[in-house]
Formats: sequence, structure tokens, C-alpha cells
Amino acid sequence: MGWIDWTLAIATIIVGIILTVVVMLQSSKDGQSAVTGSNTFYGSNKSKTLDGILSKYTVVLAIVFCILCFATTFSIIK
Repeated sequence: MGWIDWTLAIATIIVGIILTVVVMLQSSKDGQSAVTGSNTFYGSNKSKTLDGILSKYTVVLAIVFCILCFATTFSIIK
């Protein structure tokens, strides 16, 4: 394994740990439904709350994690 393989592997591990922490920081969504949750003040301003921000980070980190997994796999296989 070369330095690129090690860098990709370490980056994958770090992003995986950060993704896990971000998911664990989110609150559960048991009390809201799609119909009633959007009519409240919280529902209309959700993107500005901590849960909305963490939700966006979760999506971005999940995409980055998948790309890094594929890149690491192809880098090691070559």
C-alpha cells in the first residue's frame, strides 16, 4: 500500500467517525409527522435549527463517505 492508499483509508475512517458523531447528535423525530410538522414555527424554520444543520451535514458526510469508500477500494485493488 502506497501513501495514497493510506491517506484514503485514514480519511475514510475519520469521515466515518465524524458521520457517526453527527448522527448521534441528532434528536429523534418521534413527535412530528410530515403533515403537522410543517405547519408549526419549528417546521417552517427547520433548516435554521441545530437539527436542520445536522441533517444537512449528515447527507454531505454520507456522500463523502461513500465516495471515499469507493476510492479506497479502487486504490487498493489497482
